[in-house]
Amino acid sequence: MRWRGFLRGFFLVVLTGVLLFPTLGRAADDVERKVMYHCDFGSPKRVDAMLRNIYNLVNYYTTNGISYDVRVVSNSACVQFLLTDTKGTKFASKKIPPKLSKSIRERMQSLVDGYDVKFEQCSITLKRTNTPKSKLKPFVRIINSGQVRVVELHDKGYAYIKVK
Repeated sequence: MRWRGFLRGFFLVVLTGVLLFPTLGRAADDVERKVMYHCDFGSPKRVDAMLRNIYNLVNYYTTNGISYDVRVVSNSACVQFLLTDTKGTKFASKKIPPKLSKSIRERMQSLVDGYDVKFEQCSITLKRTNTPKSKLKPFVRIINSGQVRVVELHDKGYAYIKVK
């Protein structure tokens, strides 16, 4: 009999807690969402898809009043999309359809200006491809190593996303 009374009281306490504190155990809306997109590919269609995904994410967060910090960590062939122009670089001969190139350029600038998305470029890639830092778009921050940065951000709780 005692156990039955104990269990009844225990379940009553649990049920009361669930009803009074329905968000207990869930992430609070005031928690900053931290996301890193890793871009090490040279496909313009894939970069455009990544930028569309980022836009959808930050637009959702903005619309719903959720704070966020979104970063794009770039290394390898992705550097070509962070350049003001490709003249004099190893990417100069790569022909991107004008409509796609415009979409990438405009979407990227919109993410920076309207949503404070941060773009970070690996300095090792710049050296390896003989790409001058002066060719980078003004909003791009140079980091020592793209791979090291991915690990650092992961250790700080950033979700890792790579668009396929």
